[in-house]
Amino acid sequence: MIIPYKKLLNYCKKKLDTYTFSFVYSVMNKVILNPLLDNKPVSPKILKEHEEHKKRIAFNKKTYNKEYKELKFLVEVKKADDFTVSMYLAIVDGRKITKKMLQAIHKIIKRNSFAELEKKRLEIERLIPKVNLVREALHKANYHDTYVWRSEEFLTSIEVQIHKWGNLSPKQKLALNKMYKRFNKKIANNA
Repeated sequence: MIIPYKKLLNYCKKKLDTYTFSFVYSVMNKVILNPLLDNKPVSPKILKEHEEHKKRIAFNKKTYNKEYKELKFLVEVKKADDFTVSMYLAIVDGRKITKKMLQAIHKIIKRNSFAELEKKRLEIERLIPKVNLVREALHKANYHDTYVWRSEEFLTSIEVQIHKWGNLSPKQKLALNKMYKRFNKKIANNA
């Protein structure tokens, strides 16, 4: 589909900056004139930078093809957080992918693999009933309202972390165990 020049010019004046427009209309292998700069030719330096940028994009898509496909899938199905989107854009935009970035991309892919998601689901199913058990013991222990409120807040934050990450730190597990023992001791003393 060929877009009339004037229509393209009007669109670009509204939507794109001068630098971007100079490449939008550079389909032909002629001297490229930038209408936003009074039809002055685009400098050879900018054209060279644009060609290098295209090469970097092609290199990234060829070299990191598997990573590109995985990240694209995550972005398309809306399972991507901000960091995942930024890594995807780094590959698509032609940024240099460092060793650390590649490791982070591999962690993202691993974290969203079926095996890891299943492991996370099983861990959530194992931990949530335990948090609910502690919560029930808290309400049976007949503590002061302020203490119950603070403990509920802590248990809710633990529950949120379990749903988000699928695990707890050793200190959090220890804190839950201590709370459960304390609540059971208070229940036994009240009875």
